Amino acid sequence: MRAPLFLIATVLIATAGTTIPAHAGARSNSLDDSVATATDTLSLSRPSVTPYNQMASINGALTPARAGVDIDLVRDGVVVAQAQTAADGGFSFNLRLVSPGPYVARSGSVESAPVSARIRPIITASLQGDRVVGQPLQLRAGIQPATAGKLRLIVIRGHHRVRSRLVTTRKPFALTLSKAARYVAWVEVEPNTGYTQIARELRFGVSAPSLHLGSHGRGVRLLERELIAHRFALLHADSAFGADTLEAVYALQKLAGLSRSGRMSAAAWRALGRSEPPRPRLRGTYIEVNKTKQILFVVRKSKVTLIVPVSTGATGNTPIGVFHVYSKVPGGAVMYYSNYFTGAFAIHGYVDVPPYPASHGCVRVPMWIAPHLYGLISLNSRVYIHY
Repeated sequence: MRAPLFLIATVLIATAGTTIPAHAGARSNSLDDSVATATDTLSLSRPSVTPYNQMASINGALTPARAGVDIDLVRDGVVVAQAQTAADGGFSFNLRLVSPGPYVARSGSVESAPVSARIRPIITASLQGDRVVGQPLQLRAGIQPATAGKLRLIVIRGHHRVRSRLVTTRKPFALTLSKAARYVAWVEVEPNTGYTQIARELRFGVSAPSLHLGSHGRGVRLLERELIAHRFALLHADSAFGADTLEAVYALQKLAGLSRSGRMSAAAWRALGRSEPPRPRLRGTYIEVNKTKQILFVVRKSKVTLIVPVSTGATGNTPIGVFHVYSKVPGGAVMYYSNYFTGAFAIHGYVDVPPYPASHGCVRVPMWIAPHLYGLISLNSRVYIHY
């Protein structure tokens, strides 16, 4: 029996209604809505200045806006962070900033224009040493990251810039100042691209302690330590400005051409800071006496190893030339531990060794150094005396 026409029409309508949704679902599954398409654009905003290795946000937007699109943050071809867009197309990356970039946002084949971050580097700086005129201070400075730029040291006294120079990261820099005053030292970055300028301030004072016979304390100990380090003869470093310290200061002043006051002034501190081992006039191992400066050098292998104050003949009669020690007499009451080099002339200890020529012709040395010097001078040792 043939079906009525109205039933055939009903079946056709019902069949059409079931195929349209199925076709629409197949089209949706053929597209990847999680990445941007060729008609989309991506943009990135430059992040605010961020300290090195701290968390920062880099924000961006997808146009036209839609949610759920995966975005990568790429630096030097490497994905460093990932995010998804919100309904308004916005996205945000959170990461530690260790490089200024540049960074790009990427989704599928779509990329944003690159942006660079601005990073504030980290500076460390310290100043070590005795803050006394002429004495070297050790500045240590560092920067993180090392690629952030160069470090410059600027030292200011009052309204005057007294030092400005580049310093090597992590390598100690000797800073010597010649005036007693308050100072401000700035260690600042000369930044490379992507980094901001930053400085570290150090405030400190430099003094010139006035020391003299009878002084005690830390300043005297520093003085004695430095005298020994610069090869001036000294009995020991005991923080007491005694006769041995006085005579070592005489030797310093003689060598530097200063007034022979025996007092540590700012000029004497500067001279001590600049002091370098003097150069002997002859080569080899011998004893050298400078009548003009009234000092004696113990020379070993062409290097001065000890500097001793002396007092030669008051009338200038201490002979000059090259001699050899021909006799040695230990002990003694007046001529203490004598080293005879010609006739009755000897290098010996004596109770009075003023900072000027005062002897009968011998080379006087302080009593406290005479036994030690006696042990350093052997028979046949050369003795060179000159003006």
